[in-house]
Amino acid sequence: MSSHVMIHLLQNNKTMTTRILTRQIQTTTTKRPPSSSYQQQSHRHFSNFSFIDESSTKKQKTASNKTALILGSSGILGKTIVQHLSHDLQMTIIGADVIDPVKKKDIDALDAFIPLQHTSNATELTKSLSLGMRNINDGKEKVVMVDAIICASGGWEGDPTSSYLPGRLLEEDGITPEMAAEEWGKVLDKMLQMNLHPVLAAGNVASTHMANQGLFVAFGATAALMPTPGMAAYGAAKAATHQYIQTLGAMTGLGIGHNKIRKDAKKFRRGKPYLDDMTAVAILPTMLDTPTNRKFATRKDDFNAWTKPIDIAEEIGKWVVEPYLRPSSGSLIKVYPPRFQPGDDDSDGGWSKSTFGQVR
Repeated sequence: MSSHVMIHLLQNNKTMTTRILTRQIQTTTTKRPPSSSYQQQSHRHFSNFSFIDESSTKKQKTASNKTALILGSSGILGKTIVQHLSHDLQMTIIGADVIDPVKKKDIDALDAFIPLQHTSNATELTKSLSLGMRNINDGKEKVVMVDAIICASGGWEGDPTSSYLPGRLLEEDGITPEMAAEEWGKVLDKMLQMNLHPVLAAGNVASTHMANQGLFVAFGATAALMPTPGMAAYGAAKAATHQYIQTLGAMTGLGIGHNKIRKDAKKFRRGKPYLDDMTAVAILPTMLDTPTNRKFATRKDDFNAWTKPIDIAEEIGKWVVEPYLRPSSGSLIKVYPPRFQPGDDDSDGGWSKSTFGQVR
């Protein structure tokens, strides 16, 4: 085993650890309705923003026979998704991140963990993740398959101011064009490494470890649907994520598009059965309520109007448990932040949960 790519089998929860190492993953656990019914129900779900329609007081079905791989499992969003899928849905969870889990609650929620190098380029990251999944399968008669791959890793950084300054001003500050170019390159590399490379690496893992009726989720950004002055590197990485999900979705049997795309995709799927009924979706938040984002808040910001990570985790959970609730494969799903609902004579009102709508 490579010295820098190891599988951490979390021994403090032996029952869960044993389950991922010894059980045979069922790959046909949910029977999907006929395609016409599937698309109709999906359309109704998203046209009505059913996250609010389906009351959170209803107990969500469990998915104890399903497994998920979550990249970015040590971040706030990733940890929230891990906790929901593990504790609420009773799923088997494989985490992967550049930061090892530290808190007992986070460790207990994982069945296995794949540590990744912080400075990995796309090639190294893809190889590390693939090797990590292979090591989990060492000694097993059958390959451990995953029912969902969720890429929750990501990050933001604005463009360096030097990249927008005229050469004269740079020289006055003692900054050479070469120094400015290096600074811009570092920000670009960082945004690609944090936001795009994990998605591409996860797509490669899907080709070998995705079970039937698989779910592939990546995180884009609402801002990247439009030009992003001052954060071109971030916008480019997120826009590339959107394009990849749309392309991956078009290659699946559940993808939508004009006839030529569907015809070409059908040829590509030959010998790749995991694509027949896989759903690829990109979730596009506006502002997540996380400690890091709060640091950049202004006095005018109301945190009640920011999307809570648990809202996203619960929506993903619904897609895992009920495949017919998933949007069309290749969709970009915008997260609409909570809104204040005025009260009436019988109630004081309050803030809604975030809602979800298909934008592409």
